[in-house]
Amino acid sequence: MRTTLRHMRRSVDISIGKSFERFKDFDQDSETGREIMETLSVLHTLRKMLDDFQLNNPDLFSEKDKLN
Repeated sequence: MRTTLRHMRRSVDISIGKSFERFKDFDQDSETGREIMETLSVLHTLRKMLDDFQLNNPDLFSEKDKLN
């Protein structure tokens, strides 16, 4: 479980970074800009869900895996 969550979080973080970098190339009011903003919103929600899962299931994670 620890490894899976760590890989999921890493993948989400990479996607957030790439989407944010791409957003800089588009006008916020353009269709593509809106799609990127929607994607960023969903990715941030997913990241929050992963963090909440870890916080609500401490028995599945060792001390070194805990969120700061």
